[in-house]
Amino acid sequence: MFSLYAGPLGDSLELGPNMWGEQEVAQTRVIPLVDLVITHGGNNTITESFYFGKRVLVLPMYGDQLDNGQRIHETGLGLRFHPYKVTPSELLGGIECLLGDEMLERRMRAIGQRIQAANNNQGAAADVIIQVAQKCLKVAV
Repeated sequence: MFSLYAGPLGDSLELGPNMWGEQEVAQTRVIPLVDLVITHGGNNTITESFYFGKRVLVLPMYGDQLDNGQRIHETGLGLRFHPYKVTPSELLGGIECLLGDEMLERRMRAIGQRIQAANNNQGAAADVIIQVAQKCLKVAV
């Protein structure tokens, strides 16, 4: 199953039978359900993919995406292709390569578990900040 952010064209796109799209997609609800994330490589998507321990295929366009795609490639944590030069067979080959790499799957799962465990402490800190803000501002946050 493929999902995509369809943006303002969402209502006019024709999608295949194994696809769905919306004008807005909550990535943090979709990423846990997939085996592979294909992304332009923005900071949020890369961070969310790592948080959920997912392999990534990056098609960077500009800015931070280029650096993120390069780091993903250099560290072996996924693949990077030029978005305008990749051929369909290269893209499909990359997808098959990543989905067939069980060692990378285990590595990414371990990375995700480590990040999630570290984030548990931040949740407690956020709760304290909210409590202080509510007392100081006397408003509901």
